[in-house]
Amino acid sequence: MIEKKPLRVLFVEDLPTDAELAERVLRKGGLDLEPMRVDTRESFLAALEEFRPDVVISDYSMPVFDGMSALGLAHARDPNLPFIILTGSMHEDTAVECMKAGAGDYVIKEHITRLPFAVAEALKLQKSRRASAEAASGLRESEERYHALFENSHAVMIIIDPEKRTIVEANQAACDFYGWTKETLLGQKMTVYNTLAEDEIERNVDRAISMRNHHFILKQKRSDGSLVDVETHSGPIVLGGRPHLFSIVHDISERVAAERARDDFSSRLDHYLSTSPTVTYSMRIKDGAARWQWASENICGLLGYSLAEVLAPDWWLRNVHTADRMQALGGISKLTTKGSFGQEYRFQRKDRGIVWLRDEMRFVQSEHSDAEIVGTLTDISDRKSAESELSLKSQALDAAANAIVITDRDGAIQWANPAFEALTGYPPGEVAGKNPRLLKSGEQGPEFYRSLWDTILSGGVWRGKLVNKRKDGTQYTEEMTITPVVDESRAIRSFIAIKSDVTERELSEARIRASLDENSVLLREIHHRINNNMQLIISLLSLSSQKIADSGLQKILGEVSRRVMSMSLVHEQFYSSPDMARIDFLLYLRQLADGLSGERGKSRDRIAIAPGSDAVLLTLEKAVPAGLVAAELLSNALTHAYPGGDSAQASVRIALRRVGARIELSVRDEGVGLPKDYEAGMADSLGMILVHSLANQLLGTMEFRGDKGTEAILRFPSE
Repeated sequence: MIEKKPLRVLFVEDLPTDAELAERVLRKGGLDLEPMRVDTRESFLAALEEFRPDVVISDYSMPVFDGMSALGLAHARDPNLPFIILTGSMHEDTAVECMKAGAGDYVIKEHITRLPFAVAEALKLQKSRRASAEAASGLRESEERYHALFENSHAVMIIIDPEKRTIVEANQAACDFYGWTKETLLGQKMTVYNTLAEDEIERNVDRAISMRNHHFILKQKRSDGSLVDVETHSGPIVLGGRPHLFSIVHDISERVAAERARDDFSSRLDHYLSTSPTVTYSMRIKDGAARWQWASENICGLLGYSLAEVLAPDWWLRNVHTADRMQALGGISKLTTKGSFGQEYRFQRKDRGIVWLRDEMRFVQSEHSDAEIVGTLTDISDRKSAESELSLKSQALDAAANAIVITDRDGAIQWANPAFEALTGYPPGEVAGKNPRLLKSGEQGPEFYRSLWDTILSGGVWRGKLVNKRKDGTQYTEEMTITPVVDESRAIRSFIAIKSDVTERELSEARIRASLDENSVLLREIHHRINNNMQLIISLLSLSSQKIADSGLQKILGEVSRRVMSMSLVHEQFYSSPDMARIDFLLYLRQLADGLSGERGKSRDRIAIAPGSDAVLLTLEKAVPAGLVAAELLSNALTHAYPGGDSAQASVRIALRRVGARIELSVRDEGVGLPKDYEAGMADSLGMILVHSLANQLLGTMEFRGDKGTEAILRFPSE
């Protein structure tokens, strides 16, 4: 019994209460859920990869993320992933926009009881879409496999119009075999290459059309007039609503010659069988049944059976692979007319393993004894594996999306895959024997190509980008890797080049760079304007302070002005910094110290940066609160540490250190120190309340030490 898994539902919602309400409605609707809630782009992308939701339910509008953005990210990963928009209210045009973008449905929170129905319908739609996509993919793959099999097969394949007795289609192997070009071969009458009489050709065509598969052995003519022994397998197919004849032609001239040679040397066969490392055997045919009479002892090592097991009546037929059994039996039947026959089939070893065997058989008929089959078995598993691997690699190269070109040592093109034509416009046959320089655009100079050849001729792999020209004259940018291929003596025999069209990527990167430059200028201008506005505020506060007689109010305005000044310095740093993301906080502290010392105008107020302080880069989000804390601590030290008047020894020292994954900012003075009853968390002054609040904002802590003077330490995470 298959265990039903709970439905993984990903809620994209910034309000936990709304997500919990939707979850309760779904459970009440009978759904078994495994929920997860996210509210940012980063957490959403992580959930898509790790949580792998079955359904996404997203709020349409959120402060830092929105439903349409989530929909785009989700469908970039899986276009069929069910996605439902959940919103407080939605205009009809907005709803249509969501559905066009790929949302399975939208539900207004006022009607949230519809949510279980919307989820069920979205899952049904996903199942339907995937079924349609799989069906279309299967048909396309079937057509591609047939085309690849026909065009790239080494077997000679032709299609014949049975009414006109002419060739209507042929693969490249057929052109090579008969010696005609494809244009000449198409339309040829069967009498041109067939040695049979016309009436016999007609009978054979009619017989093949009426049967599923018909087999012929005959002689055929090539374009130069030479005759060759062939074996054809023909059967009917339907093209354009009409029956046609599909034939596969095998050149068996070598096999026929080998059979004649074996007949010529039949007197030496016994000696060969007794000394050959291959398995030899004989079968007696009596009353229509064939039974093994003898086998060489090396069959035990090849197949694992004892001689007694081999000589059992049904041993051979029982262990021939089921899929090859009819073919193997057919080979024996051919012996009665041909005298000898060779075939290949799979055979089961005693340990249940499968081996490929080449079975060469000869039929021996004697007047005084039963008919006998004498044969040899050779293990060809390694050859079959190699052939399968070569076939697979050949198909992979042909199917590769990247253009692949093989040249000789001098650069003449020996082979190119279909993707090369898609990239350059040149068919592989058109560029055979030519140099890849036909793609040169003139954008690269001689030094570029000299460096390339120096690299690959020395045995190195060259990687790079260059601009080339297609057959139609348009230019494109490609990334190319050229790898030398060496022979057994380590001499370079050829080169393999793999090409990728990166034109669109280059254009996209250029557009992104331009956009980033524009954004950088805009952001720098924003910091500049904020700084100017803050400077204006500082001036207004200063003017207001001069016109106020109340010293307490003047002090408050001064503190406000100092705090605005500390924030203004941050924006001035970002405006001046080449890195718009972070500023050098140590440089900021130096400028802050200079500003506060100048504001005080007293020689005793000496603020110094501690030796060995670390250069720390902070984002805007961390620099502003950290700067406010530093300004507050420095102002407190300058105001309260030395109440007794001027002193040559009076000083305040700032230290900035990176300690592991945390930043440590300390402000230390040698003044009167903290009161004995001072408790940092209980301080009620606005400055101390502000310091602790900003430390919490930074996810950090404040520590105050009063052993000798006062040291205030702010610690917060660097990231």
